[in-house]
Parts: sequence; structure tokens; C-alpha cells
Amino acid sequence: MVIRDCLYILLLILSVPFWLKYVLKKSYRRLLKNRLRPQLDACPERSIWIHAVSVGEVRSLRSLIQQLGEKGRRIVLSVTTPAGLEFARSEYPAIAVIHAPLDFSFVVRRFIRRINPRLVIFNELELWPNWITLLHRKRIPMMLINGRISEAAFARYRFFNFILQPFFRRIDCFLVQNTIYKKRFLQLKIPAEKIMVCGNIKADEAAMSLQKMPTPGEVRSHLRLQAITKKIVVLASSHSACEKILIPAIKPLSATYFFIIVPRHVQRATAIAGQMRRLGLKCAVFSQPQSMNPETQVLIYDRMGYLFPIMSISDIVFMGGTFDPKIGGHNLYEPAAMGKTILGGPYYNNFPDIGSELEESGVYQRVNDSSELLEFLKNFPSKDIRPINDRALNAILKRKGSIACSLKQIQRFLD
Repeated sequence: MVIRDCLYILLLILSVPFWLKYVLKKSYRRLLKNRLRPQLDACPERSIWIHAVSVGEVRSLRSLIQQLGEKGRRIVLSVTTPAGLEFARSEYPAIAVIHAPLDFSFVVRRFIRRINPRLVIFNELELWPNWITLLHRKRIPMMLINGRISEAAFARYRFFNFILQPFFRRIDCFLVQNTIYKKRFLQLKIPAEKIMVCGNIKADEAAMSLQKMPTPGEVRSHLRLQAITKKIVVLASSHSACEKILIPAIKPLSATYFFIIVPRHVQRATAIAGQMRRLGLKCAVFSQPQSMNPETQVLIYDRMGYLFPIMSISDIVFMGGTFDPKIGGHNLYEPAAMGKTILGGPYYNNFPDIGSELEESGVYQRVNDSSELLEFLKNFPSKDIRPINDRALNAILKRKGSIACSLKQIQRFLD
């Protein structure tokens, strides 16, 4: 571990030109402080330490955390990204939510002493050598839930497997999303007895979230869209590549459709609005109520945590991240659970199994450019979408059960 700590320090020194400007900002200095020392009081009670990376992973844990909490378990949730942390603190006020530790051995020791974990659960996959080594030395069991390895990550892991394999093997249990990912873990020399296909907890979470959905009237009131009678297209978790596909189609379709854009990174909302206004489009930003008027063609929603209700009032969901293979698309389970027609690009490699099924059944419609999008939306009002809706719901229903499977395996380490 001393060698790894030295390597980390060397990398920090070499990367000074890249991070120095951030350290000059108060918010980043506070972030660094919180990743070096946990903002958490010591507690003699053993805890379940759950770790997630960003907003999507944090959101998918809702039902799992609720059910563990109902069993009286003390839960500590650590999150990597600032946006994920902010969302987690608003979503889970009853549990301790902290920044994830930097992977220096002296930092990880400090977090372990303060959290006092009985079990550590990693959501999806993050591999931190010192973190895993210290937990293993202290005989604290570790498990991966909702496990996956993208094609790009798999190529990297295979190349460095001679280094990474000891850390993978110290994890006690791998609950993976599908057989594709199970094969990839097996190729990384993980013992087969440690791996179980449990499904994707995002399927369960999407189905359960429907039970807590605000009414369409409440969603429209929140968005100030009570007067809108047009069909609604939602660009969900947007990035610049999919915005470039959508924006040229807005003006010729504005008589039939109202458009809502929910950026993946909400801080981009002002820049997106500026781009649209330069093109002569009438758009409003949600946080600026005065910008909404009867002539508005596009609403840019610049808040986190409300995408699911927004999609519920849509006629079509255009899924962001599907035009960039490095992103690989965002959560297809949510619009499918609501029986929505889904549009997107060629890349849904973050959700390969359900993405393939949805496309083969006609639920997911691939569009390659603005002209194809325009053509599809022009013809959409005449389509009978009921069969599509049924196929979307069936794809979700047959994938339910991951949370029950995960809880059963978690209980093995708590008995």
C-alpha cells in the first residue's frame, strides 16, 4: 500500500496543471477536505456501507435502502460525484450520506474506523485497490450489486488483469445484471461460485417508482404546462450530440409538438437556451419562470431528480447519451416501465440486453440524424402505439426481482 500511496502522490504532482485551478475554488477545497476526512460522527454500532458513483446509481438504490432501513440496519452511503452527493442527501435524509474517500491508505483507514462497517456494498463497479485491500485485511465482507462491465472497461480490465485480479478476487460476491456481464467477469478469472446473475435493480426501481408517481396534472402544474395541448417529446438526460439531432427538428414540428429538454448536467441549461435563441427558437428555462410564455416551444428543465415524472407526461422519450459510444445511453428501464415509445441513437451499450429487446420489438426506434427524427415524428400521430406500450411493459415485468435477489444475498453476510 505504501507503493500505491507513493504512486498516487506522484500522479498528483504530475497532474498539478490540470487540478490546480480547481483547488483555488472554495467549493473544490471543501470537496477535497470531505474526501480526506469523513463528515460523520463515530458510532459503535456496525453499519452497512453502500457506495455509489453518481446520480443514476444513487437513484437506483432507493428501494434497497428503504428495505434495509426497515430491518433496522444502520446505513452509510458514500457517493463519488458532487451531483450524486447532492441528490443522495435530498433523497435519503434519514441516513448518513458522505463523500467517498480518496484511495490513500491513511484516508481509507480513517473512513473505516469512523463508519465501522459490517458489510460493504459497491453498486455497479468501482475498483479502488487500497480500499479493497484494507477491508479484506480487516475481514470485512465486500459485495458488488447490479454489477456490470462495459465493453470499453472490459478491454482495459483484461489488459491490466495481471495487476487487478488480486483485488477482484478479494470481493466476496458479485451480483451481476445479465449473462453478458457474467461471462466478462469469468474471463477476468473471478471464481464462478462468487458470481450470480441477479438482474438490473433499475428495472425493479422503475416499476416501483410508478406507485409513487405524481398525477399528470401535478406534473404539468409543476412544469407550468397546464395550457399545453400538443404532444410532448422529452429529451431525457441530454448531451450535446443528441441535442444537435433534436434542435433542427423543433421549428418544423412546433405546431404539433412541445419539447422538454432535461440536460444530463443541469449547469448546461443556460448555454443550451442561448444556442436555441440564436436559432430563433422560443425556449424557457425552468428556473427562470418569467421566460415561459404562450409562444414557448421548448422547456429546458434545469433541476435534478424529476426526470421520471417529466417522462410520465410525454408521448415520446428521446433518450440521451445514445449518440456517443463512450456514454452508451442512459436508463431505458424508466421510459419502458411507463410504456413509452423510445427514440435514440445506435449506442445503448450501458443497457445491452433490454436495449436489444426494445429495439427488436419496435419499442426503441433508432434515428441516425435530424431528418430521420423529423420523418418519424411527422408520422407518429397516425401510429397505433398500444402494441408498443404493451411490449415495453412486458420487457420490464419479466426483469423484476433483482432487489429481492440482492437482499437475499446481502442477508447471507449479516446473519
